[in-house]
Amino acid sequence: MRGFINRIFKLLNIGGRDWVVFLLALLLAFSTWIIHNLSLKYSVYLKVQVFAESNIEGCEQKSISGSEIMARCRTTGWRILYHRIIDDGIVEVAFPSSVFQHEGGDTYFITSDKLHEYADQLFGQNVSVEYFVTDRVDFEFQKEVFKRVPVKSVSSLSFQDQYMASSPLVMVPDSVTVYGDHMHLDALEYVTTATIAHSSIDEDFSGMIPLTQMNGMRLSVDEVHYKMEVTRYIEVKREDVPVIVKGVPAGQKVSVEPKTVDVTLYVEFPLRADPKKDLLISASYDDLKASLSGNVMLYPSSLPLGVIKYEISPVSVKVVEVKE
Repeated sequence: MRGFINRIFKLLNIGGRDWVVFLLALLLAFSTWIIHNLSLKYSVYLKVQVFAESNIEGCEQKSISGSEIMARCRTTGWRILYHRIIDDGIVEVAFPSSVFQHEGGDTYFITSDKLHEYADQLFGQNVSVEYFVTDRVDFEFQKEVFKRVPVKSVSSLSFQDQYMASSPLVMVPDSVTVYGDHMHLDALEYVTTATIAHSSIDEDFSGMIPLTQMNGMRLSVDEVHYKMEVTRYIEVKREDVPVIVKGVPAGQKVSVEPKTVDVTLYVEFPLRADPKKDLLISASYDDLKASLSGNVMLYPSSLPLGVIKYEISPVSVKVVEVKE
């Protein structure tokens, strides 16, 4: 064989340094051919073993069993080579709980039509799935002790002059599922946010805020969305507004002291209605019957349109039943 190669080199007048150059050129051509072919795209079957992670209420976060997924994919030769030689074929994918269907017991499954958007996580980037061979994938999630509790906001807010909140600070979601042992969960009444801090507020605002993590417990979400509506307002003061008592039985008379109160209204600006109209301040006869002292709290039974907040002074009146 060596003699045959030598005869070829002699016939081509190749020898010494030329022989080395010839081999290097051959190696370079072969490398170029390999790189070109591996850069092309091919359709192949790829298979992975998947373990799921999700926030299914009442279950542990990670599945205790995996499931095999096979799909017809189109990708480069490099990706195929990596998948066949280097990759161990085991992946962990985070799925939203909404894609799962409950089979029964600890088993939850996902149908193949919901898997396309997770192709990058399943098979890697630059892989397009033509179709899934696997119709559905099953996972087992063990049950876990949990409790649903409200989210309590912690905030530090300051507004520009003549601006105020027109609605409470809203949390979405307003409650979360907490996982842990019975001892910790029994004592838990709510979870808190990190401090929501805004200053010089003069418009609606919103954002995301982390929840406070607690040792030995896991939350179904790590952060919540918050929002607050803000409006410009003006103050309208009403003096000597008469107090009426509602719910007085027929034939019964009552005496109120004082008979009038002062009211401060905080009204959205620009005004949508006359703030001096449709204002009624009332006391309840039922509250009088439940009171030992005869002092009854006041409330507005009618407010002008656009009132965000009100203050009544004094906040209560003395109500006495009058015998005829």
